Amino acid sequence: MLKRCFYAFAGLLIMLGVAISVYLGMSLLGEPSIKPGLAILRAGDRSVLPVKSDTFVQEEKEYLCGDVQIVFLGRAPRELIGLDRAELARRYPAGQGWSIKEQGRMLILRQRVQDLCPEHKNYRHLGIHEGYLAVYEGPLGYNGKLLRVEKHMPVDQLHPDLQLKLHKAGDFNHQDPETQAILRAELEFPSEQAVNAMLENLDEAAESGGNPGLDF
Repeated sequence: MLKRCFYAFAGLLIMLGVAISVYLGMSLLGEPSIKPGLAILRAGDRSVLPVKSDTFVQEEKEYLCGDVQIVFLGRAPRELIGLDRAELARRYPAGQGWSIKEQGRMLILRQRVQDLCPEHKNYRHLGIHEGYLAVYEGPLGYNGKLLRVEKHMPVDQLHPDLQLKLHKAGDFNHQDPETQAILRAELEFPSEQAVNAMLENLDEAAESGGNPGLDF
């Protein structure tokens, strides 16, 4: 009987020892499985500044028409390596339209340019200036540069539909997408030659005694 009690007690001790070993093993092995996750979070949160040799830099120009041109994309040039945000701000001053943004391992340097992009700079659109038909540089929605006023074409003498569209064009950015598409098709032109051809048609219609307008 004593012998059985001894074996039972010994078995209990062995089971207890195994349980303790498993618990300790899980605790020791489980700890590293959490650490990499924390390390990844810390690495993701790490700033790319000061600029390092493996930092990717994207330099952009944003034009008045909304187009963005990528000027440079690649690893940081040698002259930028080691610069912190304050030093970058001196090199790319906000007063000249620059902004500095970190995105993952990418450093984005963007400059807002007070001009149209090379493509849209050739665009022309019709509008109104002091009651007369006028030609503006660029696409509809940008009236920053008046090129000329057609003094022989008072707006109130144009076709009523054209008058309505010209007034809507003056508030282009607040029109719904469908109306914007119609206005672009009829009042926006890809070149000086294209707008001149349309104006010649208006002139011919006026000379023939008709009501100058487009084919609506």
